[in-house]
Amino acid sequence: MTNIVIAGHGDLAEALLRTAELICGPAEGVLTVSLLANEEPASFDARLTAALSRVEGDDTDTLVLVDLLGGTPYNVAARWLLRANVECVTGVNLPMLLEILTARESVPLPQLAALAVRHGRDAIVNLGPMLGKRG
Repeated sequence: MTNIVIAGHGDLAEALLRTAELICGPAEGVLTVSLLANEEPASFDARLTAALSRVEGDDTDTLVLVDLLGGTPYNVAARWLLRANVECVTGVNLPMLLEILTARESVPLPQLAALAVRHGRDAIVNLGPMLGKRG
């Protein structure tokens, strides 16, 4: 089973996990790391690195989901991509996380990362036109 680390600004990572668990039940092998208000990047770096080291120590695959391309969580996670068993996807959202939680036991890491991107994008729609609303 692929481990998941969710990293983001503020309470986003914890809120996403709590909400996903409300829908799917408890999720094992999932860690969250939040960039706190006024936190120095070095402090966040140390905490995310510790979380990634903890799950990497299991010698299993790890999918890192971060909130924002180019943000501090992304910048720290990007350094871990040199490892063969780590992938990182930006723009985490709830539909993406739900899909990953249900697929991670049977889908290999590279395909799981691609699935995360595809499902995250596919879940973003403009509801008005979809329901026939006219401008």
